[in-house]
Amino acid sequence: MKYRNLIRRTFLWLTVIGALGSATLSQGQAEPLRVALALPGSISDRGFNASAHAGLMLIKERMGDDVEVTFSEDVQRPDFVSTLRDYAARGYDVIFTHGFQWSDAIQQVARENPDISFMNVYGVGSADNLLNLDVSNEDLFYVLGYAATRMSESGTVGAVGGWEIPPIRIQVDAFMRGVAAGDPDVDFRSIFTGTFYDAVRGREATKALIDQGADVIAHMADATGLGVIQSASEADVLSIGYFVDQREVAPNSVATSAIINVPEMYWAGIQSVMDGSFEGGQVVYGLGTPVLAVGPWGDMVSAEVQNETAALVQDIVDGNVVVERANVGVLMEAEINMLE
Repeated sequence: MKYRNLIRRTFLWLTVIGALGSATLSQGQAEPLRVALALPGSISDRGFNASAHAGLMLIKERMGDDVEVTFSEDVQRPDFVSTLRDYAARGYDVIFTHGFQWSDAIQQVARENPDISFMNVYGVGSADNLLNLDVSNEDLFYVLGYAATRMSESGTVGAVGGWEIPPIRIQVDAFMRGVAAGDPDVDFRSIFTGTFYDAVRGREATKALIDQGADVIAHMADATGLGVIQSASEADVLSIGYFVDQREVAPNSVATSAIINVPEMYWAGIQSVMDGSFEGGQVVYGLGTPVLAVGPWGDMVSAEVQNETAALVQDIVDGNVVVERANVGVLMEAEINMLE
């Protein structure tokens, strides 16, 4: 009940702030708010990192002269702490990072700078001034696995993951359980590439899954996933995009996408700073909010599949279907199929 109330409050909050617009932001704001973003990959990945950059640009669009924004992309792990410390030393008021891999670094720097507001997507760090922005991965990817089963004609469905970190393991596991819910006789195959930044490895993993009979393949692999979509397109099989609507990458292949509306997550976080309600902890967005959704459908997907999927989403929102939460400890210990 607590979780469902959070979703309802979040939805109302986003609706209200969207209606208010940027006109309310300048009230009482003597100097521009300074906002920085640090990314582990490139904003040209058309997915995970691009969505974060879009969030920063949304903040700039809505706040105009009331905000100053900057970002760093392709930050390597050894440079995480120094990058965040640099932004803190330069006087930025709000610092965003993007991805589970930032958890330790942002926690450390947040504790060193208690007067700065820090936020991280998929983070698990803990500090009084660190807010982790998260989504109900299990619900969304369960639904997509179900949809993949209904679209498959070969009876084999695949998934390509990037790094084998908890959020990605959870997404692949939920997708697998959704496949089984759609049809327990459908064969599920998955491969982890060990990288988010190598489209060639995405292509190799996809080819391996296609060789095993998969005709619908989802990816949870950021820029590596661009190779997944390209390879699926060339082989005339269906793919499922990640984080944003990726139909433009391959309109003949992308059947739908896992939509995680990062810009609205960022915007809500900035609003909490502006209105003084910001505090450390975690916010989880579920289906039924403006943040989490099954993406637009490709023309190749039947109305029957679309309607069945929409009905499942509504059942989850209404509480008629409860998707089991992942046991992260057990999940991380389980063996996975790595690309050789």
